[in-house]
Amino acid sequence: MRLRLAALGLCIALGPTMALAQPRRVDVPHSEQTIGSWLLSCATDPMTDAQVCRMRHRLWLTVPDDTEPGMAFEIVQRFGQLVPAVTVRHLSLTTALSGLLTLTATAQLRFDGNPMVELPCVLEGTSVVCTPGKADAGVLAEQLPKARSVMVRFRAVGNLPLPVPDGPLALDLERTPEALDRYRLAGPAGDGAQPRLGQDLKEAVERLLRGLDVPGRESQQEGRGGVAR
Repeated sequence: MRLRLAALGLCIALGPTMALAQPRRVDVPHSEQTIGSWLLSCATDPMTDAQVCRMRHRLWLTVPDDTEPGMAFEIVQRFGQLVPAVTVRHLSLTTALSGLLTLTATAQLRFDGNPMVELPCVLEGTSVVCTPGKADAGVLAEQLPKARSVMVRFRAVGNLPLPVPDGPLALDLERTPEALDRYRLAGPAGDGAQPRLGQDLKEAVERLLRGLDVPGRESQQEGRGGVAR
């Protein structure tokens, strides 16, 4: 009986200590700064001390909510240059897998009165990222610092599990050269030039859609290579 009481007393004494002995969550250092129309955010990986920064327009193309991520006009590094992109980041795994349909989607972009350029979309992890191809990257990288405004439109075949703006949207651009300089100093995310797998899948899906004569495909093709009206 005494042995049982001693064991019970020991459990009671150690109980609070055992209950409090939990793994500690490690905070990820994070910073944000606004430069004109741009928002520069940086996070440091506590395991590697590597800093990853992102630059996006402070206004969302589609505002995120509790059920869907937002669509952003972002600046990314491609082919060694900082170029515009349309992104939807932090998708759920289910949405990301369904988002394979985005391989049939493009974002259309026009700086000021310059010709419209199409940005093919691919999946990068759990993010949808629409960026210019190599031929257009240099042109947009040159136009970006001088541009006063940008028009963006997202075009796709079928219903995508993504927040899609209704029609073209316009964003005013301010202090872009300064924001780009700070972004370069802070360290943009690595050059994720569009993966060949994404391009191969996109070409396969497009061949399938042409074979099935999917309605609406013709109107999307008409927009490619043209000038926005």
